[in-house]
Amino acid sequence: MRIKLTLQPVEHETRLPINYQYPLSSAIYRILSSGSPEYARWLHDHGYLTAQRKPLKLFTFSRLDIPKPERFYNLLIINNYKQCTLQVSSPMLEDFIRNFVTGLFQAREIAIGNPQTVARFRVEGVETLPEPEFQSTHRFLSLSPIVVSTMHERNGKVYPYYLRPDDDRLSELIRSNAIKKYGVMYGYPPDDDTLECTIDQDYIKRKGGPEKVSKLIKIKEWSSNERVNIKSFIAPLTLNGNPDLIRCVYECGVGEKNSLGFGMIMKNDKIAE
Repeated sequence: MRIKLTLQPVEHETRLPINYQYPLSSAIYRILSSGSPEYARWLHDHGYLTAQRKPLKLFTFSRLDIPKPERFYNLLIINNYKQCTLQVSSPMLEDFIRNFVTGLFQAREIAIGNPQTVARFRVEGVETLPEPEFQSTHRFLSLSPIVVSTMHERNGKVYPYYLRPDDDRLSELIRSNAIKKYGVMYGYPPDDDTLECTIDQDYIKRKGGPEKVSKLIKIKEWSSNERVNIKSFIAPLTLNGNPDLIRCVYECGVGEKNSLGFGMIMKNDKIAE
């Protein structure tokens, strides 16, 4: 299920960190905690386990849709109380969605920020978006950056290697990730595990190449000890295969780090210019 929030800045000039994805993820956990402190703590510390005992959070969220923000160094400036929207998605109706909606009506405000600045918003609207009908082929647009990685060893240490949008390994890694999510959601693997992801290479060429659609997202940029740089990209994509797996990707997000605001997509079968 997908929830759309309308957010009203509480100040005439609202200052939001450029790298607001981690602070926004933290704000979502605070909302969950208002609905159920036990669930929020469990989800943050443990989460839903795959067959390989890897924890998944099974939610994702979009970038903030901000009308004409101004950029000032490492800040986004929202002037004149302009409303923003945010989408949050999860397949876990009785756990995540129920507690998230309950928390929204308890809190009625979202604070997004870091030690340098905090942006505060009132929750002016909460809307449940209708779920699309899924078939075997659909085109999607990115509502937040997409992350896919493999692990590489260097100098005796293992590091994530983030894939570019033209990497041939993307499709299989996205498929295997979706199968794990499906198994957690339903408790068993899909009967049909076919899924192919094709990134729109024509779009990437029109934008000037992979570097032009790539995004470097900084997590905890204010902390010298915990700072993490994540390489991602934003581009249209097409999913072909089992409609149930496509629905799983739509609800949970494409690829990795979905609970940090990566991988949310929107169905759009019309070819974008």
